[in-house]
Amino acid sequence: MAVLTSNGEPRFDRVRFVMGDAGLEASSGIMDSLYERGLRRTTRCGTTDQLYDALDSDIVDVLMYDYDLLGNDFVEVMQSIRRKQHGRNPFLVIVATVRDSAFDTVRRLIAAGVDDLIRKPISVDRVFGSLNSFAVKRKPFTASYSYIGPTRRLTRRPDEAPSQLIRVPNTLRSRAIEGVSDEELEQMVANAVAVLADKRIESYGVEINITCARVAEIYPGAIESHEDQLEVRTSLNRMEIVADDLRNNCADTPFSRVADLATMLIAVSQRIGKKPMGRALVEVQLLDKLALAIRRALSTERQSVNVMQEISSIVANYTRLN
Repeated sequence: MAVLTSNGEPRFDRVRFVMGDAGLEASSGIMDSLYERGLRRTTRCGTTDQLYDALDSDIVDVLMYDYDLLGNDFVEVMQSIRRKQHGRNPFLVIVATVRDSAFDTVRRLIAAGVDDLIRKPISVDRVFGSLNSFAVKRKPFTASYSYIGPTRRLTRRPDEAPSQLIRVPNTLRSRAIEGVSDEELEQMVANAVAVLADKRIESYGVEINITCARVAEIYPGAIESHEDQLEVRTSLNRMEIVADDLRNNCADTPFSRVADLATMLIAVSQRIGKKPMGRALVEVQLLDKLALAIRRALSTERQSVNVMQEISSIVANYTRLN
């Protein structure tokens, strides 16, 4: 059931809107203007705890948050929302408000997973232009180890899994245009959260596989290059962090066998690190195979008999090596 206004624009009276702004007086005026234009279910917050409380209380459709309230913590806070560590709707439209559009600021906003940014002082017309646009259409999400949010790529990288793109529910559209009930919205978001969690697990395998493949590529010649040696050590350290995170997230789940592989991966990596550079070629080859097996075990091939046989073979080789 369409709920467009008489002039064909979306209706925002059911939309849940949360705003965080450092200027109390200015934000009060903006909230009044939003109300006059049809946004009736709005919440204002000035601290991170208040933000989390607002997002936990309902399926929020739009968050407009002042970058100055968080600064360097903006990425961490917004990504915690995208990962559903806080709030009930990781797919809500996030609009950042900023005083400047310096390169470093924009880079952080992109890394945070925002949908749009608006320069301050805030124009209510600009806000509603953004809302109208996102009520009609928004980008699909991408899920990687370090980022969840709207895709920023025009083309896919060769090493990027095409299945990582996720068509997410647009609750803003559902409420402002389609008239979807709150109960239906809850189910839509829950279903999409399950897909997101699955893609998030897959992303560990992608990250580990790419990192280990790079180690395997440069390790044989690293003894001749200080830069390559540094990259090997950095990549091994990165891989261990991701593998440990994977291990912790897979314990006592259907992916417990993958957690065992992650433990082996860390052990092999540490063994490589203890040997003189260039003297661990066998271990590097095993590391690469372990990484590929982890990626396949976490992908759509996870039920494949061949993958299970490959894992068993790698485990046997690891046991002989140790």
